Amino acid sequence: MLGFAGRRQGQGKGLANALKINPNLKIQLHAGYFDLAAPFYQGVYEMHHLPVPPATQRNIEYKFYESGHMLYAKDDALKSLHDNVAAFIRRN
Repeated sequence: MLGFAGRRQGQGKGLANALKINPNLKIQLHAGYFDLAAPFYQGVYEMHHLPVPPATQRNIEYKFYESGHMLYAKDDALKSLHDNVAAFIRRN
């Protein structure tokens, strides 16, 4: 993600290293369509450009919500977030 003055932010390197060390690591990314703090689709872009083997990309799943940055602020998004996280934990 780009921050102030175009400097790169995010956890890409650390996350890529974690996925290389543990290729069974599962990731679930959550994003709000109306997020003004973190541009929509930036997280997906970052995940798609992690320097990891293509097979490892299958360990990343994406969930999107009709909300802004605080996914939990709208009741519908909060319920979906809860259900998605609970299902993720049960599966993994």
